[in-house]
Parts: sequence; structure tokens; C-alpha cells
Amino acid sequence: MSDQKPISIGAAEAQNHISQDLRNNIYSALLSGDGIRNIEGSLDRQLAESGFKDELRRYVTDLFRSGQATTVDEARALAMEKIKHQMQGDDVQSNGISSADSFNGANGHEEQYDLKIPNKAIVEGTKTVRRELEKVCDITEEAS
Repeated sequence: MSDQKPISIGAAEAQNHISQDLRNNIYSALLSGDGIRNIEGSLDRQLAESGFKDELRRYVTDLFRSGQATTVDEARALAMEKIKHQMQGDDVQSNGISSADSFNGANGHEEQYDLKIPNKAIVEGTKTVRRELEKVCDITEEAS
């Protein structure tokens, strides 16, 4: 990336929706170097270290075994929905029992899965994205 000129972007534009052309330029710059691989590696490492990936694998396996999902697309959609609900705090009652999944297993209780993305993964992932964007973008402060 050192031989290419950084993509110039104003602070206001960086905080608002960016044009499709600018978005494509940023993606291309990240793809032409190690940016995307570094971002993916950082997120993968954080999610693995936290146990999130193992928990997700257990949940998806349970979806197939229980018949709740019969295709990869169904399992993905159900997992994404559960992750979104847990991230919003909608999936857990005050006593820690899931309101959506309390009963339904072989013994009357379905196993609980913690699919909330760990805060450390979010923080470290954000730092990595910012670091990689700073390599390919030149964000300038505009006088107000």
C-alpha cells in the first residue's frame, strides 16, 4: 500500500454515509494489502479466545440435531437472530433464564447458549479496523 496515495476523506464524510464509489475505493485499498486479513484475523482470534466460536458451534449443532434447522441458511438465520437478540438484551430475563428457549429439550429444558459477542472482541476488533483504515485513508479535519 506504500506506493499508493491514501484515500482522502473529510471528518464529516467519515461520520455520515459515504458514497458507493468511496466505499469501493476503501474496500479495494484494504483488499490490495493485508487490511482485510488483519481485521479478520483479529476478530477470529478474539472470538476464539473468548469461547464464542465454540458456543456458536454448539448452538448450530443443536439446531440441526433438534430439527429447528435443516439447511445452513436456516441455521445461519436462527443464529444471527439469537445473537442480535442477546446483543440487545432481549433474550435473557432478570433471572438469567432465556425467555425464548426455557423449555423444549429432551428433559424439558433446552440448553442455554451465550451468543453475546464479547466486549473485548468488539473493542479489539474496532481498534484493528481503525488501525487498518488509517493505513489506507487520510481523514482530514475540516474547519467549522
